[in-house]
Amino acid sequence: MGQWPHSELEGTSRNVGEKERLVSGLIGGGLLLHSLKGPFSGLSAIKALLGLAFVQRAFTGHCAAYEMLGMNTHDQADTSAIGRPKIHSARAIKIERSITIQRSAKDLYAFWRQLDNLPTIMSQVRSVEPREGRRSHWVINTLPGAPTVEWNAEIINEVENERIGWTTVDGATVEHAGSVRFTPLNDNRQTRVTVTLHYDPPAGAIGAAIADLFGQEPGQKIAHDLERFKEAMESRTAVSQ
Repeated sequence: MGQWPHSELEGTSRNVGEKERLVSGLIGGGLLLHSLKGPFSGLSAIKALLGLAFVQRAFTGHCAAYEMLGMNTHDQADTSAIGRPKIHSARAIKIERSITIQRSAKDLYAFWRQLDNLPTIMSQVRSVEPREGRRSHWVINTLPGAPTVEWNAEIINEVENERIGWTTVDGATVEHAGSVRFTPLNDNRQTRVTVTLHYDPPAGAIGAAIADLFGQEPGQKIAHDLERFKEAMESRTAVSQ
């Protein structure tokens, strides 16, 4: 990741980490572009103001709200060198969503395990490219008009027809870890699918609140994507397994 330009804020005045600055820039740019679409309104003005605030946050590395709250992510150690990013316990958010699907656990597991199927059911996933071993490369759509985000992930826990667990690697911009479990019901005629996600919110807790305001909160996305998964598998219109 390239270095940000020096600003007048040096040393202890910086309280936003490098990855968080990058995502702040993406969010800010997306909000600014989105505010220019359509007729001017109070909502578009709010988007523009928030966009400017996030761009300034990205450029300076300083967040006034963090300063008031006594928060600082600038000095947090980078754990990417050990190969698996740590999900910071002080900021990490846990999300869990479930749905019941009228298909066998075997069928659902087989579809999910073929990773390049996932963009057909995950609304923000542009592409998933399987790599050597258990690794894969993901390209994710962000806010409308904003650049995509990419990361590498690795499957670290897998039981055939039962569960798949993964984590991001190589210093991902959005560090997260998660799992999907397939629990048979009614003599395996139905399956309870449960997705659990632990993640550091993009641009910190403030970014999570902004994302929620504009409908990008991961819990909403997971619930929506599980509905798409259910519809695709029950109607047998999903990509062939």
